[in-house]
Amino acid sequence: MAHAWYRCQSLTAAAEQLRGKDQLAALSKAFAAAKEQSEPNRVVTVASWPVGALAKVNPQLASEWAAELVTIADTEPHNLRRAHALQTLAFKTSPYPEVLGLVTPALAVALLGGNGPRIDRVIRDTFELVRSTHPHLLRELALHHKANQQQQKLLASLPGAEI
Repeated sequence: MAHAWYRCQSLTAAAEQLRGKDQLAALSKAFAAAKEQSEPNRVVTVASWPVGALAKVNPQLASEWAAELVTIADTEPHNLRRAHALQTLAFKTSPYPEVLGLVTPALAVALLGGNGPRIDRVIRDTFELVRSTHPHLLRELALHHKANQQQQKLLASLPGAEI
């Protein structure tokens, strides 16, 4: 497959069937393919696949890759695109708190830098992930959400919130 996006996904799927050095080699190739993308949000989004697969077997190396992806995401000038890319990375690494914890602060920054219903949706969709690693960021995210019934639900879910 010529397109880096699909090559990355295919290599990741194949790597999940392998073990040991062969698996790591395939995941490394997948990660390299992802980095061939020309836009930062696309690099981070597709590279989330091999990072998530790697986290199952080598959380330390997955953390290094995730940190690199957060740095790449920081170069994305559009907050919503950055937020969507980091959201994908957060979902793929959610079972691994040590990896997820590297992603959620950058995700919060991207969300707080944007506005609108699509940002509000990402806030709602990732609120529990942020809670699991950086609960001190929740109030600011909830308050950044448009004032409506959904925001009230977010605020009510905060520790010490009166219902």
